[in-house]
Amino acid sequence: MDKRRAPNALFLGREVNEVYSSLGEKDDFKKAIDRGLEALKENMFAGDIIRKSLIPKYYVREFGVNNLYRLKLDKKRRCCYTIVADKQGFKVIVLEVFPDHKSYNKRFGYREA
Repeated sequence: MDKRRAPNALFLGREVNEVYSSLGEKDDFKKAIDRGLEALKENMFAGDIIRKSLIPKYYVREFGVNNLYRLKLDKKRRCCYTIVADKQGFKVIVLEVFPDHKSYNKRFGYREA
């Protein structure tokens, strides 16, 4: 069964939008984010779902999420997003982008090996 499904809309969270807007057109991080956004526009399930028990409390407290997905943007960068449903359909909201694996590990409480 193919689980691919395009969302009705895709939004960037305020902080993500600020980071994205501050990046230059030739910035590798911006290019990685653009590729990730294109993937999400085509398929809102492009990322890996994070089990509820592993969702950092930050996302629940700050955004009230009950689902969270992680999308690998490139070898070292990630983004986290949620999917919300309303009368118009499904919307993807990108909540956070990580410029490096260290910041991603810190958010999720992973320790360096």
